Order: sequence, then structure tokens, then C-alpha cells
Amino acid sequence: MPETIAYEDLSEKVYQSIKGMILTGELLPGDKLKQEDLALRLGVSRTPLASAFSKLEKEMLVELLPRRGARVRALSKAELLDLYDVRIRLEPLGAAETAKRAGEAALAELEATLAAYRTTVSAKDPAAIRLADYQFHLVITRLSGNEALFRIVSSFNIVFICNQRGILKPPAKSLAEHEALAGAIRSHDAELASRIMEDHLLDARARLAALIEERP
Repeated sequence: MPETIAYEDLSEKVYQSIKGMILTGELLPGDKLKQEDLALRLGVSRTPLASAFSKLEKEMLVELLPRRGARVRALSKAELLDLYDVRIRLEPLGAAETAKRAGEAALAELEATLAAYRTTVSAKDPAAIRLADYQFHLVITRLSGNEALFRIVSSFNIVFICNQRGILKPPAKSLAEHEALAGAIRSHDAELASRIMEDHLLDARARLAALIEERP
């Protein structure tokens, strides 16, 4: 039994490590995942790597290629728009539930995440802004207390951010919308929080669709 636990723990660590490389852009969509290099870097055998690849494939982050190994999955434009449609349906629910139930500790965590986003906007680092935006949205969903919702949104948002190169809307505009959303949550106004989140995502989707139309 201890050996099984140790193996499962190792597989989880490998999974989290590769997922982190994809999230931060160290591994980009289309990059081939070389098992020999990753095994050497992470100090593991191919068995936990195969387990991690299988799990990442289910999360739409990795594509397994018959007889050719694996690579970071690159989504089509249509798939990216589909992901936004899912976010538009689900994240307003998370915002509403967080507004209903957020206590002092939750509000303090939300403010800390918002402050981190403000800092990245000031620094004008697109990669850091994308990551901080992801974390802000994720915190709101997690604070909703709905574990199933959190898992779904977390998975889809990671897929989107990994396939996003630029920034869809001016950072100052996103920051203003994040500020308004945080304000609605602090006021425990569930309806307003839901509406602000929906408008925020609808605008981003429209910008993405326009970009795709401009550069198909």
C-alpha cells in the first residue's frame, strides 16, 4: 500500500509540474512533449509521465498522437469561442454565489487577488496580466463554495489562457470591470455580481470573435 500511495503522489506531482509549464507558457500550444527530456528534468520514469499525459488530455491541455507521442494541444478558433460560451454560462453563477456567501476572510482574499491584478496592469506585462486575470476569475469561482463549478471553470480557463497570446481588451478596462465586480461581491449583491461578470465575458468574447474575423 505505501508503494501505491507513493506512486500516486509522484504521478500527481508530475501532472501538476507539466500543467504549470503549460499555464506559464514554458510549454506552448503545438510543442511536442519529449518524454526523455521531461523524465530527466523531473527525475521520474516514463510511467508517471504517461499517467500525467492521460490526465492532461482529458482536460484538453495535451493531445496524444498515435505512435508519435504527445504535444500541447492547440485549440481552433471555434473551440476558443465555445470555451467562452461555457464561461459565460457558468462564471456568473460563481460570482453570484460568492456575493451571497463571502465572509471577511473571503473578501480579504478577493481584495489581495485584485491588488495583484492592479500591480500587473501597472507593470504592463501581457503574460503576467493574463495569469493574474486567470487567478482573479478562479478565486471568485472557488469562493462560491461550489466544488464542481470550480473544477469545470478552472479546467476550461487554463485551456483558454494557454491558447491566448495577446490581451483581448485594454487592461485598464478589464481592471475597471474587475473593480466593479469586486464591489458588487463586497456589497453581497448577487444579481449585480452575476450581471457584471456576464457583461465582462460577453465583451471579451465579442472582441475575440472580431479578432478571428479580422485574422481568420
